Amino acid sequence: MLRARILIAEDEPDFASALAEFLQDLGYQTEIVATGIALDAALRASPRDLILLDLGLPGRTGFDLLDDSDLIGRAAVIVLTGNPDAVERIVGLEAGADDYLVKPIDLRELAARIGSVLARRLGRQRQIVSFENASADLTAARILYPDGLTAPLSPGEVALIRTFAENPHRVLDRDQLLELAPAETTEALDRAIDSRIARLRRKLGTAQIVTLRGRGFRYEPD
Repeated sequence: MLRARILIAEDEPDFASALAEFLQDLGYQTEIVATGIALDAALRASPRDLILLDLGLPGRTGFDLLDDSDLIGRAAVIVLTGNPDAVERIVGLEAGADDYLVKPIDLRELAARIGSVLARRLGRQRQIVSFENASADLTAARILYPDGLTAPLSPGEVALIRTFAENPHRVLDRDQLLELAPAETTEALDRAIDSRIARLRRKLGTAQIVTLRGRGFRYEPD
């Protein structure tokens, strides 16, 4: 599956690292820059699919960068800011941002917005895995139900579904699953995989993830 390239332009190192780790768990390629000058250099070196842009970057403001269409190129832009002022939000959107989020940010909402922006702006095909009673949108980290309702997927659940989808009809033992879809906590015992898969089956309403006693698990798509 093609991984979108996301450039995180954020001068708060702890927040930037948390964003990068979360998005990497969802399968995105990420890079962090902390100043407007570093963002400028990164974009001139290599194009990106999406930029998470803090408007308050030192050296060169987010508004300056939004005005530079040659620099931004075809990249989608989601503005991140700590300023809740509606006027600033409107100015940012009018300057070319595709979406706008005010800190503190819910990471699952951010994942959903990134998936929507990439699909709408770049025409990127969303990574959908279909089950009997629901579908998993791995790009937006959401479960899509037939009645129109949705539910969030954690990074660990996204990794688990992606692992099964990329290995259909293949028996995966617990050690392989722990390696390919690591647990989100320090708990990494064999039985933790059983619990995660049981919860995932309930959320998806699926019997297509089959348990093979003494061997592991297998995804059987239609």
